[in-house]
Amino acid sequence: MNTGSAREFGALTMPGPGSPGGICCLAAQESPGIVNPMKPALALGVPAVVLLTLVLLPPAAAQDAEPSTPETRPGAEVSFPAGRIVSKSYLSLPDTPGPHPGVLIAPEWWGHNPYVRMRADMLSKLGYAALAMDLYGEGQVADTPKAAAQLDGLLNANQREMTARVLAHLKFLAAHPEVDPGKVAAIGYGSGGDVCLQMARNGMRGLDGVVAFHPFFRVRPSNPPIRKATARVMVCDAREDPYVHLSGGKVEAFEKEMASVKTELKIVPFPDAMQSFTVPGADRIGEKFRIPHVYNAKADTRAWALLEAFLRDLWKPVETPSP
Repeated sequence: MNTGSAREFGALTMPGPGSPGGICCLAAQESPGIVNPMKPALALGVPAVVLLTLVLLPPAAAQDAEPSTPETRPGAEVSFPAGRIVSKSYLSLPDTPGPHPGVLIAPEWWGHNPYVRMRADMLSKLGYAALAMDLYGEGQVADTPKAAAQLDGLLNANQREMTARVLAHLKFLAAHPEVDPGKVAAIGYGSGGDVCLQMARNGMRGLDGVVAFHPFFRVRPSNPPIRKATARVMVCDAREDPYVHLSGGKVEAFEKEMASVKTELKIVPFPDAMQSFTVPGADRIGEKFRIPHVYNAKADTRAWALLEAFLRDLWKPVETPSP
């Protein structure tokens, strides 16, 4: 699928991270390269955090991903305290007896919807115990970009609370009798990818690896500072994402920050991919809300294959040298 070039988007103004009350505007020229091309002069009257976060499908659109119905899903909803919230997450376990490696899944800014549960089920079928995280609490799901930006902005405004919520999910998963507590990784989509990258940057204990799909590359220095991060990191970078690549420097700043704590980092470019390229139905959401989100089936398949290889290699048995 051909997705238009980021260069085809007009001027993008965006206050820096943490700027209160800023307004972002993304003007788009009509592009024949984009599926369901957006109309000219697309303007988003939402807070600046919109351009600093990544988009996941709202509840109605998430059904386009065709996840299995609740009656056939192998998982179940689980509730537990996470920081100041009560998480209503989704745990999907393999059919075979454990203990299994565990994988946390951080959703896009829409929140805990059927899409992230679908990914948990896909991972459980591969032999992983997967926990689709609820980082907003009480299973909150946004149905508009404005609502999503508000929820995501609140989460990112308090790094200590964000860390507490993720750590609670990690501890819950690691404590499950079907999970090997020494083998836990995290993956995230969009703004959820940024959450996972931040946890890797913070040196979160018990987290072996992180994979981020089309993130915004928002990572801050940790507090307190650390000398070396331990999680291995892979990023699937949507190279046509105007949120990231319309203006330069974001990826370079991210690489510098991760290098400061000696992170084992690999960034994989996806040349024809835009924001939400792993989310079926993103085209309809992009057109509905006039935001540059486009599903790319070929890139999605490639990204999932890279994830499978990353997880296999992450916990590959160490070979003992022959005497």
